[in-house]
Amino acid sequence: MNFKKILIIVVIVVIAMGLFFTFHQYKNNKRVDAKVPVLLYHDFVKIVPCEDPDNFNYINTPESFEENIKTILENGYTIISMQELNDAYNLKTELPSKPIIITFDDGYYSNYEYIYPILKKYNVKVSIFIVTDKVGKKIDGKKYLGWNECLEMQNSGLVEIFSHSKRHVFYDKLGARVIRDDVKESYQEIEKNLGKQNLKVFAYPYGAYTKEAVWALKQNGIDMQVYDIGMNYFNKLNKDYIKRINIPCEMTGKEIVEEITKTN
Repeated sequence: MNFKKILIIVVIVVIAMGLFFTFHQYKNNKRVDAKVPVLLYHDFVKIVPCEDPDNFNYINTPESFEENIKTILENGYTIISMQELNDAYNLKTELPSKPIIITFDDGYYSNYEYIYPILKKYNVKVSIFIVTDKVGKKIDGKKYLGWNECLEMQNSGLVEIFSHSKRHVFYDKLGARVIRDDVKESYQEIEKNLGKQNLKVFAYPYGAYTKEAVWALKQNGIDMQVYDIGMNYFNKLNKDYIKRINIPCEMTGKEIVEEITKTN
């Protein structure tokens, strides 16, 4: 190969690299500097018990949830789905000026019994992270969603169903391959019962993770990973490191808005 051909190849590579970095800079500039709070709920009860082993951090009431939704909407927030966040990240759609995402962990039946009617009333989209080994079961007095309820909610267009693992164990205690296989099997069950999932999001049980696990899941088809407490910023969003704000029992909508305002 003569010098002239080498020079042409070098010029082409330099131009290609320049266009690549220009495009990525353009994408970053297009991502507005907006907070993206992700709220986290768990189980719901009609009557709050006098005592709770988890200090009332993982239960709530349907009435409180509805008040939260009303207040959030009245304060100008637009409730979006994980899919809409992903589309905005990929510049397929624009992110609203005040986005917010609502999620539920563990897949309790109360999400269907008490919360699904509220979602339909306000036309609100949410994401539910289920533990596939618990689907359709009653464990320690807690009833979990069945596949029929999951399918009905998914088909409504208001509820995304994602994985919260197969077994709900501490992932920071397991090897990356074991974790990869656990999540893979959980999504196999989800797709067997709910159909192909175009977006795959995983929420770590207990928020327990390792860097090796995060890398392994990213390499094996998981589009987003959720495992920390805090705030997300869209212009520097890391889809492998989505943070959430836990909503304890009967936290008011006003308190949620205040928490969003002050949380970094």
